[in-house]
Amino acid sequence: MAPQQASTSPELQPLVDNPGVPMATGGIPIAKVYGIPTGYLPGPRTQGEALAGGPLPGSVDPFLRQTAADIRARCDRLEQVRRAAPSSVKLDAGALLAADLVDLNAVPKPNAGEQAIAKWWAGLKPAQREQYLYLKPEALQTLKGLPADVLQQATQLAYFKVVPYKTSSHESAGGTKLSIGIFEIGDGYALRTEQMNDGTYRVTMIDNEQVGAKAARPDKKGISIGGTVKFELGDTWVFKNKAEAEKLQKDIDEAYFLHRQLNGTNLIGVIFAKARLPDVLKRIGEPKITTATVGVEVDGSIGVGNATPGIKFGGNLSRITSTLNPQRPSVTLSRDFVVEPSLTRGKVVKADFGAVVNGTIQVVRDKNNPDPNTNITTVRLIQTVEGKLGGTFGGELGGAKAGVSGSYKEGRTNTHVVTVNVPIGAKSEEQAAARKWLSAPPPAALAGPAIPTDPPAPDGDLFSRLAHDRGQVSAVSYRGRASELKLGGKFTIDGIPIGLEATAGEKSDRVVDQRYLGAPDPETGTRNFVPIN
Repeated sequence: MAPQQASTSPELQPLVDNPGVPMATGGIPIAKVYGIPTGYLPGPRTQGEALAGGPLPGSVDPFLRQTAADIRARCDRLEQVRRAAPSSVKLDAGALLAADLVDLNAVPKPNAGEQAIAKWWAGLKPAQREQYLYLKPEALQTLKGLPADVLQQATQLAYFKVVPYKTSSHESAGGTKLSIGIFEIGDGYALRTEQMNDGTYRVTMIDNEQVGAKAARPDKKGISIGGTVKFELGDTWVFKNKAEAEKLQKDIDEAYFLHRQLNGTNLIGVIFAKARLPDVLKRIGEPKITTATVGVEVDGSIGVGNATPGIKFGGNLSRITSTLNPQRPSVTLSRDFVVEPSLTRGKVVKADFGAVVNGTIQVVRDKNNPDPNTNITTVRLIQTVEGKLGGTFGGELGGAKAGVSGSYKEGRTNTHVVTVNVPIGAKSEEQAAARKWLSAPPPAALAGPAIPTDPPAPDGDLFSRLAHDRGQVSAVSYRGRASELKLGGKFTIDGIPIGLEATAGEKSDRVVDQRYLGAPDPETGTRNFVPIN
C-alpha cells in the first residue's frame, strides 16, 4: 500500500500509551509500572475482533477497515495468479502485493490500434502484466501490438482455459405411461434452458417414447424387476444471450406446444401443427443441434422392512448433429452408461437417497468429410456424478382391483462433471491413434476419464501424448433442486391389471465451482487445475 504520513492526533494517544489489547475489549492487566497497565491477557474479545467491531477514535476506524480490505484483495489476487501460473514461473510475491490491482475487464479492444495497445502494455508494471497474462489470456491473445512472446504465451494459456460448460439450467418435463399387465408404453416431453459460460443461451425441446415391461415376484413380496427401451429426439436452439432468447420466448413456447402436437395422436392437432410450425420456426431460426438417442434401462428393487433399496443400469447410443460452426458442421456419436443406486425409507412419507454415475465417450467427426479414416476432430470423455437427497409424500386409495395413487417428491442435487476434450489433427498418425483408442478404450474410461495431469512416459502411446499436450479439461460442480408430481389410477379387467400414470416435474441447477486444467509447465510438463475467476 502507499506510504502514509505518521499521525500526531491526540486521539491515538491512548493506543500509544497502552500497547496491547485495549481495556475496552475486556483485557485483564498482568503488570503495572507506577500504576499504569503495561500488558494484558486476552479478554472476551481478541484484538482483531476489537478492531473489526470498532469504533476506533476519529478517522482511524474507517482507515483500518479500508486497509484490511485492500490487503485481503491483494492477497486474493496474488493467490489467483499463483494458481494460474505454471509452477516453474518465479513470481515476485512482494511486487504482486505492492502493485495496484488491475481491472481484468479493462483490456483494450482489438481494434484500438497496435500503437495504442503497445503503449498500454508498456505503461503497466511487470506485476500488473502478470495479472492480465495469467488471469485474462483469452483477452490478450487478440491484441496485435503486444510483444510476440506475450501473444504466443497468452494464446497457449487461453487455449486450455476456454472450455465450454453450462453455468445454469432449468428443465420442465412431463409424460404419461400406460401399463397393461406387465407391459408398459409411455411418452414424455421436456423443455430445457441452459446458460453457457460464453454468454450464449440454449433452449432444447425433447420428445421421448418408451416401451418396456415391469413385474413383481408374486411369491416374494417387495421384489420387482423391469426393463425399458427408450427413444428420444431433441432439438436445440442457440441464442447470443439470454435477452435474445427472452425476446423470442413467446415463439419458443408456441413452438414447444406445436412440437408436442406434431408428435401426438390427435389428427386435428397434427394438421394444425404442420401448418403453423414452419412460420414459428422461421422467426426463431433452425435448431443448431439435433440429438437422436436410443437407450436401454434395467432396474430392480427389493423391499426389506421399512426400506427399499434399488439399482438401475442403463446404456445409450446417441447421434448429435451440430451446425454451431457453419463452416465445419459435425456429427458426434456418443455412447454412455448409467448406474443409479437408491434407497427409500418410509411408507407415506419417504426419505429418498440416491446417486447417478454417468460415463460417456464421444467421437466428433467433420460432417463435410465422409471418410471415417480422416474425419475425426475430437475425442471427448465425460463423467457425471450426481448425488440426490429428498423426500416423497404419497399414498394409494382403493383395493387390489381398482384405486388411485399420487405422490410428490422434492429434493436437492449436487453434481460434479469432468469433461476431457482431446482435439485430433488431420495427420494420418493422429487419426490412427484416435481410431485405435476408440476401438478398445480402457475399461475405466467410462467410469472415470483419465485426467492428463502428468506427462506420459517417453514410450507412451500417441493418444495419451495428445491428451496431455492438447487436452482441454474442465471440472464443474453444480447445486440444484428437483421436484416431481405423479398421479395415477389402476383397475382390473378379466384379471388383467391396467394402469395409467401422469408425471410432471421440474429441475434446476447452477454452477458453484468451476476449474480448468492449466497449460503444461514448460519445465516439468505437469498440469494443475486452476479455478476460473
